[in-house]
Amino acid sequence: EEDTFVERDGKEVHVGMRAVRSNFKPDNLEFEKGYTVHFHITNIEQTHGLNHGFGVGNHDVNVELDPGTTTTVTIEMDKTGVFPFYCTVFCSALHQEMQGYFVVHPEGELPEDAG
Repeated sequence: EEDTFVERDGKEVHVGMRAVRSNFKPDNLEFEKGYTVHFHITNIEQTHGLNHGFGVGNHDVNVELDPGTTTTVTIEMDKTGVFPFYCTVFCSALHQEMQGYFVVHPEGELPEDAG
């Protein structure tokens, strides 16, 4: 988890995320409407063929994450609300647990303690 990060530069945000059976880290994030967020997701599985997926509700995102690779997904935060993300490739008995969410606040309302 020491390789995960959230770096904010104005309205550009880079999230270093890792995927492994059965979770994403970080798995709870906060942004503001109008932000552009780049998710750099590394599947740290060591088993050949153990893919994961990354799907985001209401954002038309569904990508496959090959083991040992990093995939970048860019999302324009153009609507407020709470949006789940989840693994879209069956990966283990705990597949349903591999999920998280991000909150998109109205412009100017991001809490100061948001990571």
